[in-house]
Amino acid sequence: MTTTAVETIQLPGSIEARIKSRMRDLSMLPAVASQALEISKDPNCEIKDFCAVVERDAKLATDVLCIANSAAFSGGRAVRNLNQAVVRLGFQQCRNLILSSSTSALMKKIKLDEEWIRESLCRHGFLTAFLALKLNRVLKTGFDGDEFTAGLIHDFGRTVMAVCFPEEFIKADPMQFEEEDPRFLEKERAVLGVDHCQIGEWFARTSRLPSELICVIRNHHDLNSACPNARLATLVACADHMANYLHRTGNAKGYNVERNIALHQLEDFGVPQTLSLLGDIVEQLMEATMHEAHEVAGF
Repeated sequence: MTTTAVETIQLPGSIEARIKSRMRDLSMLPAVASQALEISKDPNCEIKDFCAVVERDAKLATDVLCIANSAAFSGGRAVRNLNQAVVRLGFQQCRNLILSSSTSALMKKIKLDEEWIRESLCRHGFLTAFLALKLNRVLKTGFDGDEFTAGLIHDFGRTVMAVCFPEEFIKADPMQFEEEDPRFLEKERAVLGVDHCQIGEWFARTSRLPSELICVIRNHHDLNSACPNARLATLVACADHMANYLHRTGNAKGYNVERNIALHQLEDFGVPQTLSLLGDIVEQLMEATMHEAHEVAGF
């Protein structure tokens, strides 16, 4: 992933001021994480130097190892330390784990008057992340950890809205996870003047997150946009659709892949036979993923 200096989206002045007043509570990357991501860009960076930086933040190091040892990443082989994680997973995957761990930690510590909202949004992020990871493998879309991080953070604009505009948020987003009708974004704009994708994009740019993540945050509900990372955004949209179904029903029974529009659109990006590859296994895949996400997220 690379961070690009792209002009920040302009939010209405009152919206931007309110979010800025809460930025301390919403700090995405701790100093150690930022430094680790920066030094890992150096092609001459040595594993021991990278690990030494990450290990200065005990919680970050623990969280990275927790995700690395989840069933989805470990392949049944325990990762005992950061050095082993880098050797086995590579710098790219470990960079993604740092981003994921930092996001996860923030999502879990955010204080909201309505605690169930925080838990629901955190659970949704993990569900989408693990589903994106599984879909990437089954459909062979070719990503190397970007899909997990993007899935985890794709809806962070909703979290920012809930923290900064709690009364307006509950009016704009009843947390029913019914998103097949695109007019749900219009409801957010009617209440706040902006939607969670726009707020999320602004926050991600301000936090200097990688351009791939910014693209997914902004475009996961607008797959017809001219997004340079549209393939990744579409994969996350596929996972998002499945995660929404799991939220609404509590299980995968009766899930219909034909209704997942993003799955159809993946074929436009050269991913063949998406529906036939998933048709017979989708319920099992979704159920297994739900348990893995619960194991890591703790919900």
